[in-house]
Amino acid sequence: MKYYKNLSIDESNCTVKKEGQPIHLTAMEYQLFVTLLDYSGCVCSRNLLLSSAWHITAPIQTRTVDVHIAKLRKKLDLGQNELKTVTRHGYALSTQESYRANHSA
Repeated sequence: MKYYKNLSIDESNCTVKKEGQPIHLTAMEYQLFVTLLDYSGCVCSRNLLLSSAWHITAPIQTRTVDVHIAKLRKKLDLGQNELKTVTRHGYALSTQESYRANHSA
């Protein structure tokens, strides 16, 4: 189980809950969020995110990642300070309130 702010992420069944309520994410949105969480505090390039969610390994120019990030911000209620756009580089999820549970609840 992983946590970010008031979100809980259960990787065993690919679900995200906000304050105990399920949030519907598409498979791509879920994979993007988990990747950002795994690299929290670091800038994730669009190419890294494309590779993670869409398994695209060749560098391409697309707005697909940007559109999905906007949807994630809205669905997860993440502001610009939490899910930052790093111009010409990619995106970074803030680390200030993220942690990984090392034990079972």
